[in-house]
Amino acid sequence: MLFASAFAARALAQPSDEPAALPAPDSVHIESSTCSHALVDEVERLLQVELKNTSLGTGENAPRVILSCSERVSLIRALANGHESTRQLDLAHTDPALHGRVIALAVAELLRDTASGESEPPPTPPPPLLKPPPPSEPPSPELDSEPAPSANRLIAFAKLENFGASFEPLTGGGIGFTHDLGRLSLGLGPTLATGVRKPSLGDVRLLVADLSVRAAYRFPNRTLPGEIGIGHALGLARMSATSSEPNAVASNLSGVWAGPFAFATLDVSLADPLFLELAAQLGVVTFPVRGKVQNDSDIAIAGLWGGVSLGLGLEL
Repeated sequence: MLFASAFAARALAQPSDEPAALPAPDSVHIESSTCSHALVDEVERLLQVELKNTSLGTGENAPRVILSCSERVSLIRALANGHESTRQLDLAHTDPALHGRVIALAVAELLRDTASGESEPPPTPPPPLLKPPPPSEPPSPELDSEPAPSANRLIAFAKLENFGASFEPLTGGGIGFTHDLGRLSLGLGPTLATGVRKPSLGDVRLLVADLSVRAAYRFPNRTLPGEIGIGHALGLARMSATSSEPNAVASNLSGVWAGPFAFATLDVSLADPLFLELAAQLGVVTFPVRGKVQNDSDIAIAGLWGGVSLGLGLEL
């Protein structure tokens, strides 16, 4: 809102019984959009007294005063005779009843200094702050471009494995050797498992051995490292039958079997360099061995092939 008032012209030099002349109209323009009307009116009234003996321009050349008010601070901006200056008042410790008087005194002093050109020019605004670049994300240890160092591991394990749709697991164990090339793990190892089938005519003892090769991607987690991969087994199966019936003929059978598989492992670190390894695998026998049993189901190393193992490993 724009407020305008008239202030006193220069007073007569000689004393007189007549009252002092009122300020000429439009001698000072006071503008404010943040100060209260009551405060601006009070400043105008008091400024009339402070400037009654001061010669200031009128009309288009009249000085302009811009007031900005906040709860604790007032900012005064004065423009007079082509000059501009500002002043900031801290009114935090001033009685609110005296705010008008303090502002009016400051405005009068600032107008005199500005009109005479003695006031310092307004400070140059500081350059805009440049936003700092966003912080770069630290590289994930899982995606480190540097390959992990080569490592060798030797594992001895106990194993349960099952062939076919019925659950009649064989028990056994084996050893495995793996070598890491960065994230790639290559492995080789033999296993041996045995079990007994009991058809109606007697017993059949199974002995299943294989040698498997495998390749896996290794997850280098420091707490629970592991790997997932594929392999292929080539083995030998032997079935030894014994008859419980005098009229039944028992015989032995041996054959080669083979099949691919997928597997996953999880390692649990013990005291360095020892660790436990839990592994699971699932495959299919593509080259089976079958034993015929009269009046009963065949005994075979065939179909789906699964197993689980628990081993103790050594970092070499």
